[in-house]
Amino acid sequence: MLLKTVFIKLSTIMEKPLMRILQASSPDLASVSKYYSGQLFKFVKSVLYIIPVNIFKQLDGISNILSKDINELETRISKETLRDACKFEQRYELAERTHRITMFTEGMLMLDKVLMGVTEIEPKEILIDGLRKELCKKMAFMLHKEFIFKDAEVTSTNVDHSKQGAMGEFGVYEAKFLRLKANFVGLKRSIEYI
Repeated sequence: MLLKTVFIKLSTIMEKPLMRILQASSPDLASVSKYYSGQLFKFVKSVLYIIPVNIFKQLDGISNILSKDINELETRISKETLRDACKFEQRYELAERTHRITMFTEGMLMLDKVLMGVTEIEPKEILIDGLRKELCKKMAFMLHKEFIFKDAEVTSTNVDHSKQGAMGEFGVYEAKFLRLKANFVGLKRSIEYI
């Protein structure tokens, strides 16, 4: 509800200056209103970009919980192991993070189209564009983090494979690809979870 009032307030910012230009019968009214509407749209978009950033912070937490703390349950499980598999604290944190994401998205999706100057703003499109941009940044970071190779790579077993020939290099690459796969699977599971 607070976002809606912010949009309405921002849409009235341009009324006074444009009214003065209209009173002066200036031919520049259309170009001035278009320019300032575009600037206002850029400002609103940059302010609302914090919502996709926060959503992906919550998704990182969900991904960590799902990949490290909570394993997928088997189709058949005994009553004795069910209590251990529940992990109430981790599931509570999952529910909390999911609720935060829901509140962020629900606030944006409740908004209607708003006219700011001569530009019509669709909050849903701003949210979707922000989520796409943040997903691309996240995936690019994950790829960049894993695909930095040095001359003498050491794997998780602390063995220098660079001196072992082609098979040693394969071990380094395999370890990097396995970590990358785990990161992508964690991200996929967290997105599917919400």
